[in-house]
Amino acid sequence: MAGPRDERTDVGLRKKAAGLASAIALIALVVGSLFGDRGILHLMTQRQRAEALARELDSLRDENARLAADIAALRSDPDAIERIAREELGLARPGETVFLIRPR
Repeated sequence: MAGPRDERTDVGLRKKAAGLASAIALIALVVGSLFGDRGILHLMTQRQRAEALARELDSLRDENARLAADIAALRSDPDAIERIAREELGLARPGETVFLIRPR
């Protein structure tokens, strides 16, 4: 038969074990919430990625609008067609002389 002292020791050990288990569970919960797949660090990384993608999307929309304006100009403006022909193709009107300057 266990004496009163043994029962107090058992209760004390149980309290210590429960406290240790609670501390371990708390540490695991904190580590999981910081570093897990749904943790704060992952959330911050994903938020930065979303912001970068939003900036890239804005840039692509601006470029798309610029290209649409270029297409519209090429369809309707003879000066735009002439500019492209001169700058990119090196074409000239009859009687004009074209000078090509090549970098060394």
